[in-house]
Amino acid sequence: MTSLDRLLSLQDRLVRYRISWAQLAWFGHRASGIGVVLYLFVHIVETSMVTLGPNVYNTTLGLFHNLPVRLGEILLMAALVYHSLNGLRVIAMDFWPRLTIYYRGLTYAVVTSTVVSMIPLALIMITPYAPWGHT
Repeated sequence: MTSLDRLLSLQDRLVRYRISWAQLAWFGHRASGIGVVLYLFVHIVETSMVTLGPNVYNTTLGLFHNLPVRLGEILLMAALVYHSLNGLRVIAMDFWPRLTIYYRGLTYAVVTSTVVSMIPLALIMITPYAPWGHT
């Protein structure tokens, strides 16, 4: 078997592989958890700058008052909302195993609730940087 045949065989296997909703929910839960932990690390470092004096702290805070950081905060909020709702879904399925037959519907509910709740949250968070937010 040549390397080209092996590559084509691998491609066939990857194309036929289907990702389930349970795998997507698991990956989303892990990715959002990692994102929250990374934010907490940055937040602790940023807050600890107060020990170096008010000028250093205020300069550090100034680094975070811009549109790209605000967009990152919106992603962080989405990760927090998804992680908490999906965590409640996992807890409910652990306590009531009969709910596992509804895992797909519950996963849809978590994703839908996250998107619906993020629309007003994102609008509120982006308002200071939006054209309609200036007075």
